[in-house]
Amino acid sequence: MNGLASIIIVLYNSSYYLEACIDSIMAQNYPHEIIAIDNNSTDDSCRILREKYPNVRLIESRENVGYGAGNNEGVKHANGEYIVVLNPDTIVEGRWLQELIKPLKSGDKIITTPKILTYNGEVINTCGAINHFSGLSFTRGLGDTSSTQSCQEHISGFSGCSFAIRREHYISLGGFDKSFFMYNEDADFSWRANLNGFKILYIPSSVVRRLYIKNDAQKFYHL
Repeated sequence: MNGLASIIIVLYNSSYYLEACIDSIMAQNYPHEIIAIDNNSTDDSCRILREKYPNVRLIESRENVGYGAGNNEGVKHANGEYIVVLNPDTIVEGRWLQELIKPLKSGDKIITTPKILTYNGEVINTCGAINHFSGLSFTRGLGDTSSTQSCQEHISGFSGCSFAIRREHYISLGGFDKSFFMYNEDADFSWRANLNGFKILYIPSSVVRRLYIKNDAQKFYHL
């Protein structure tokens, strides 16, 4: 086992916040590789990666295959023992990666997910997810101050914005269902994980800041 973390980032016209995201990942002190899957962006995302971040492995798709399918493609190119999924509209804080990976080293059937704050770090976006028996999924802790939700605990769902899992377990669970183009793919994956005996663990010492979109017509359509 190599202990390497393969960080998968799916891009679609992500140039505005991409450099801040990559720079924050590169400051992590846990061994990792970065794999970027570009979903046929029309902006400068690919150029930025080629020119400024030659160590990032860039996979360019000829079409926008969606978030889940993009991550599945990234896993095919991963060399790491651990898969770490991350949205590009994020900045990760200092111990984000090592704290996410630490519980996975036991080899148990565990998925970890961090505390995700809004981009300015003032309030919580989500601390994992609440998977409701109706099939709906809700942001856990949305709007709470950043200092709350400070206890590590088992929860019902992880956030597709950022989570970590052993590569062998991602594959055994089938990864994301590509029929979910965007949104709710994490809820579906969480249900399958729970049904297959996995525990989803919320890690408050692992912190991400995210440019969260609350109200957007396209988002509600896909939800």
